[in-house]
Amino acid sequence: SSQEEVNTLNCLECDAQLTVPADAIQGEVVTCKDCGATYELVKDQSNPSLFTLRPAELEEEDWGE
Repeated sequence: SSQEEVNTLNCLECDAQLTVPADAIQGEVVTCKDCGATYELVKDQSNPSLFTLRPAELEEEDWGE
């Protein structure tokens, strides 16, 4: 089987499909193209080759940049 498999997950907000890159890593952030919700990829406990979505903790403050 090809290593270039692309996983998709459904947005928790609007149920649109989110594409997870084949080389995604834990903690990577993906954004829904439809509604703009942002998620962090978390490895699935029962299947480490899959990811689950966790709403990303967005830092609203800017740190004096």
